[in-house]
Amino acid sequence: MKLTAICGLIAGSMLFSACDNEIDLIAPYKEIGVVYGLINPKDTVQYVRIQRAFLGEGNALTMAQVPDSTYYGDILDVQLIRIKNGSVLGSIPLTRYIAPDKAEGVFPSSPNVLYKTNGETIFRDSEYKLQVKNNQTGYEFSATTPIVDSMRIQRPAINSAATIGWASQFPYKVEFATAANGKVYNLTIRFRYTEEEIANGTLTQKSIDWVFPNILVSNASQVTTIEKEIDGEDFYKFVASKIKEDPSVERFAGSMDFIFTAGAEFLANYISINQATTSILTTIPQYSNVEGGTGIFSSRFIQVSPNKFMDAPSLDLLRTGPYTGNLGFQ
Repeated sequence: MKLTAICGLIAGSMLFSACDNEIDLIAPYKEIGVVYGLINPKDTVQYVRIQRAFLGEGNALTMAQVPDSTYYGDILDVQLIRIKNGSVLGSIPLTRYIAPDKAEGVFPSSPNVLYKTNGETIFRDSEYKLQVKNNQTGYEFSATTPIVDSMRIQRPAINSAATIGWASQFPYKVEFATAANGKVYNLTIRFRYTEEEIANGTLTQKSIDWVFPNILVSNASQVTTIEKEIDGEDFYKFVASKIKEDPSVERFAGSMDFIFTAGAEFLANYISINQATTSILTTIPQYSNVEGGTGIFSSRFIQVSPNKFMDAPSLDLLRTGPYTGNLGFQ
């Protein structure tokens, strides 16, 4: 896209002046490593995507579909180094791994090359440095992140059997305490339901995710309480926007999971910059915390308050209400 923009500017300048000089837009090759990874200390295995930038003549989208353009061969030494109070306490080697095919997009869906740990513990009281070395060229790049610790979910409490009241005249209040090293927070409510085909009784389990805007805190080292009020009417509007009318099925409401995600400061910066308002006069600045390369390497912590059910008035409104009454909920 940058190449296209440059060509457009050059073409425009030719309207005002003639020039016979040839301009080489392709710079000499320079190796640039690209990292995308989020460590979650609750996961038993950590996955990191490590690729390389590429440059060449022709269509960039076509080149991006060639695996050799973006992926390194089995020539990298990848280490995850644990650091506490400035001292190195150990390292974890990452293994090159061919993951299941990913969704189709700009880059090839297969092979899906990742680098993974092998069940080693990630300690929450430490920083971790991802160190990558190309054994053929000697090129190195790295990135360091603190580890986000757990949150304290106060409502809906993880072990509470209290029901959710979307039909109440008062908003439902979600409440949690922030995590150590957490800078950005997100809430997702996953609503499960079952569809039964009327003709043959076939049951299908389905779910939809209600994702709320991110919340940024000013001080990642200070524990604070975050409260979010959710208007119950918005729940029914969300369901109506995601589930289509289908007279061939009956639907049955299931449970809801309240999924809380906390991200470290590097992830918060990356999200903030990429959500910035843009126009033809504004370019999003590139954000990276990778030394010697580009990309983002950070950490997150995911906690779930699972299996929360709606109370009777909320279920009745789901069946008969103005937004969802035509969706076949029983």
